[in-house]
Amino acid sequence: MDSLPSSLLYYTSQIANFTRNTVKVNSLNQTTLSSNGVSQIRLALPVNSVLNMKSLSMHGKVSTTNSTGANDAAVLIPRGGIGALLDRVTWSAGGIALDNGPVPYHVISALKSNLEKSNDKNMSDDRVLQQAEIQDKGSHVNPSNAKGQQKHLIQNNFLGFTECHPAYLDMSLLPECFMTIQCAQASVCPLQSVVTGATLGSAVLAANVGTPAYSIDDIFFTVEVCQIGSGMYDALTQRLLMERGSVDVPYPQYQVFSTNQSSGVGDVRGSVSCMSLDRIYAVVRNNNNAGADSKTPLGFSHSQAPVEVQDTIGAKYQQQAVNFAAFDTSNWKFQLNNAPMPLYNPDAVDAYNFAVCAEDRTYSASRGSLVHSQAAWLNNKWCACQRLNLDNDPTRLSGVNLSSINAQIVYSPSGGNSSPTPGITSGGVQMMLITKQTSVLRIGQSRACAVVA
Repeated sequence: MDSLPSSLLYYTSQIANFTRNTVKVNSLNQTTLSSNGVSQIRLALPVNSVLNMKSLSMHGKVSTTNSTGANDAAVLIPRGGIGALLDRVTWSAGGIALDNGPVPYHVISALKSNLEKSNDKNMSDDRVLQQAEIQDKGSHVNPSNAKGQQKHLIQNNFLGFTECHPAYLDMSLLPECFMTIQCAQASVCPLQSVVTGATLGSAVLAANVGTPAYSIDDIFFTVEVCQIGSGMYDALTQRLLMERGSVDVPYPQYQVFSTNQSSGVGDVRGSVSCMSLDRIYAVVRNNNNAGADSKTPLGFSHSQAPVEVQDTIGAKYQQQAVNFAAFDTSNWKFQLNNAPMPLYNPDAVDAYNFAVCAEDRTYSASRGSLVHSQAAWLNNKWCACQRLNLDNDPTRLSGVNLSSINAQIVYSPSGGNSSPTPGITSGGVQMMLITKQTSVLRIGQSRACAVVA
């Protein structure tokens, strides 16, 4: 019977006495994050419960402000909402760090959204919950500061341990788990000039920047809690622990390596040791502008006007902090312990094909990304990508096993573009090498646990 297709079978499956509900969880220290005040918040997950880790959500009221000078720019809520304002998100269990807290978190979040998120999700879920686009200063005006915005937003897609498998995690097997969140500087917020006749993407004069700031107030968290009243689940889990001695929970980790270069074709290096190296990414973004002329595109560490995306579909603007461009890149290559990847010199457009193949989208008719043109790819969302694992099954550790050797990774681009856009600022560019690997949380009897690299 199992060989017959499901469309030919009458089949019923039931889990007895199963219930689920959503609970509110307050933070341990405060309910506010601010770019010019308290920048860290800590959360403890409920214990002795089965939690849906994918449902963990952070609720808050995002407010942006600026000083009161006559021409000081309006401070806008960035695309990506709360996730775009976070600099670091770390997890620990019983005093054991589950990750290394890669910085900046909002860069990894934007990178994954560009490559893996479909336009349908961006135009529906994200528009409601996570600020899918940068909006004009006249939208959602902050009632306490006319040069800012205010909006209630929800962040429900955290990277790292919340991507664990199984997604329904029995916290009675683990010591108490903590999440620590640190917010970024105000430079992640885009500015809009208030000078008469200036549009959303117009340059902001140096004298009109003011003192941008933002805060996330009234913060609380929610998570789904599940119960199976029959005792079947508990009996199966305990039997599994007795037979195997431990159970494994795989989850992704990320690491970031960066260097500053005068152009977009310098090498960037990193070193990792892990059980399964799954992906390697490389992105480039404009660094500081050393000059005083703010009409030149400023770097990611300065608040500035948003960048216009070279697309006719989707969001029209994005902030400079996550504007990734190919710049002068003609071709590129990764090296993993001196082994070249790929085995030829791909150009900047080839990189998008690698990203599509990495997500197994070549024969998919429904999935896509937030990249809708070659111009937007080369100037706004460019990324070099290599997949090293067999597939995207989180339970299959099929990436490169580097647990017994330290991997040396080098990203080496070559120049040759005649007119790179956007132009490189006088501060050069920041080149970032980002790795994604799978770690395993090994859980034993009496809530003992350890992280397997």
